[in-house]
Amino acid sequence: MTNIQKITNISAVVLAGGKSRRMGKDKRTLEWGGTKFLDKVCITIGELFDEIILVTAIEDYPCGHLPVRLVTDAIPQKGSLGGIFTGIKEASYSSVFVVACDMPFLNPFVISRLCALPENDVVMPKLSTGYQPLHARYSKRCSLIMEKMIQEGNLRIQSLIQDPSLSVQIVEETLFDDIDPHGYSFLNINTPADYEFARKAGPHLK
Repeated sequence: MTNIQKITNISAVVLAGGKSRRMGKDKRTLEWGGTKFLDKVCITIGELFDEIILVTAIEDYPCGHLPVRLVTDAIPQKGSLGGIFTGIKEASYSSVFVVACDMPFLNPFVISRLCALPENDVVMPKLSTGYQPLHARYSKRCSLIMEKMIQEGNLRIQSLIQDPSLSVQIVEETLFDDIDPHGYSFLNINTPADYEFARKAGPHLK
């Protein structure tokens, strides 16, 4: 990467605990440019952040070759919200950037711009397709609200932005028009059709 500085005072959390039901196989091990999906994401994130926390449901992924610290869900079976909660609790810094492991087009410039925005409890992009809670920033203060949501059975991450005790910034997609005009950095891969689309689109994005 060029013209990108390390992002300081923010931890990165990579969520890798999904069951990949719609894909039919473990998304983390899908091939991408000669490496695995999860490895690609962790390497990209590793070039930006000093602390990367990889959250999985169980210790079932060898990651000794990656610049990450592996942790398992503090509260099992609570989906992405539970993964973010775990990552926030484990993070050394008061703010975390969260991303999913199935996003092959992560854009370091988009991440850097998002992380440079003023400090708030939640900094979440919103595209025409909806909110992007798995490419967003959260503060440590969110963990208390998340724990309460989990206890109440509400696992919708977007519910955080309605909590009056949190400061929230919703980021419009136009902020990234000059560096990611089509929003590919937010694309996640859930199905074989998504994977095929991404493989075909990939060469045209280089």
